[in-house]
Amino acid sequence: MSTPRPRNVTMRDIAEQLGVSIKTVSNVVNDRPNVGPLTRVRVQEAIRVLNYRPQVGAQQMRTGTSGLITLAIPSLAGTYFSELAQAFADEAQRRRRSIMLHSTAGGREEEHSVLAGFTRVLGDGVVFNPLLIGEDRLAHLGRTILPTVFIGEHVEEAGLPAGSDYVRTDNRGAAHEATAHLQALGRRRIAYLGALDSSEAQQAHSTSRLRLDGYDRALKAAGGVSPVIQTVPGWNQEGGLEAVRTLLQEHPEVDAIVCGNDDLARGALLGLRGMGIDVPGQVSVIGHDNILEAPFTSPPLTTIDPDKRNLAATVLDLLLERIGGHDGPPRVVEAPYRLVERGSTAARR
Repeated sequence: MSTPRPRNVTMRDIAEQLGVSIKTVSNVVNDRPNVGPLTRVRVQEAIRVLNYRPQVGAQQMRTGTSGLITLAIPSLAGTYFSELAQAFADEAQRRRRSIMLHSTAGGREEEHSVLAGFTRVLGDGVVFNPLLIGEDRLAHLGRTILPTVFIGEHVEEAGLPAGSDYVRTDNRGAAHEATAHLQALGRRRIAYLGALDSSEAQQAHSTSRLRLDGYDRALKAAGGVSPVIQTVPGWNQEGGLEAVRTLLQEHPEVDAIVCGNDDLARGALLGLRGMGIDVPGQVSVIGHDNILEAPFTSPPLTTIDPDKRNLAATVLDLLLERIGGHDGPPRVVEAPYRLVERGSTAARR
């Protein structure tokens, strides 16, 4: 004989136990001011002891909002996106909201489903980082199903649909600055490790393409320096480890490496150490993303910090304004970044 599942605690249960009205309990749950301090403490203690959890569906029917925000990102496998998701979760919690993660790793059709509001509309708004969706699809959308803020650098600003905003990241400018940093240290044979041979990478607004373009522009600005471009099997530590060995075998003259992201840079550092190449004495290495492990690599990794927490805060501010009723034209905000110099780069000896 199966044991029946315990019934969820309701606001009525708390009200009956304390001898107060359901409205009073609701006011405490929703942090409304019209409750006496002693009563508020009693209700909060009962909520804790009875492990009461508000039901999202009931809240949405009562208030018109669910308190949920969907974060649709390409994957949680990479370090950057997992840290970005945590930054959004932390910032949402400060605003008394919850983040619902949705991976679009399924590809273009999965991204189309985000624009179509999924099979069912869940949450009050969407933060969406598209990779593969065509810009013409956005331009002809007219209006997003839910209030939406796009992030990344895969969106054409002129084609933003109504009901949305865009917080862009200047990947091209950041890679240019990373390369210029190495040039200022006297490095002259600078390679780019991170080119991808894939349909995603061929798009004009793909991250890998933009960072490669920023590197190339910095070389051209210096004059007379040919690029050295190393493809990788993937933007991960294993890809960096494999690619740096090939790079140095084919181009032993390389004295600095701009990596597409920090995971690649971590793999490159490991590979260089295995080949007995001193970093930064012989080869300087710079990454991108300032992941949590960056200060703890050997040597500590110089990198571009896109300030994930600032990005999350900016995005949520815009989105909550949309959810609250703002219906102005699409807004475009450029997220700041900075170069964090650590031990993996140094002046040429």
